[in-house]
Amino acid sequence: MASESRKATITIGLRLTPIEHQLVLDAAAAAGVGPSTLAREAVLARANAPLPPRRRKRDGLRVEVGRWAGEAAKLGNNLNQLAKHANQGGRVDAAALDALQAEIRALHEAVLAAGSPG
Repeated sequence: MASESRKATITIGLRLTPIEHQLVLDAAAAAGVGPSTLAREAVLARANAPLPPRRRKRDGLRVEVGRWAGEAAKLGNNLNQLAKHANQGGRVDAAALDALQAEIRALHEAVLAAGSPG
């Protein structure tokens, strides 16, 4: 999640060959940052501009937790829509509730499995 105080809002595109792209990905991984951070630092260094503080690239667990949080938010949104519909006097399809429950159960099991050693 980006900082609310972040001022960088302008995007510059960059075209690379597949080989160049892989080299950038490898260099970024070795530096522990994403390719955008690596490119930004290189460009700013070339322009003799001060480099912003570096944030480390998220590790695998943080990436997965972020993904799961996004999935949970989608499920919560679906539940809110069903609840709103029911509260306005609408009929909520039992199959929709069953499908939502199955998705929640699957997400729960995936989180538990990922947290298990082994």
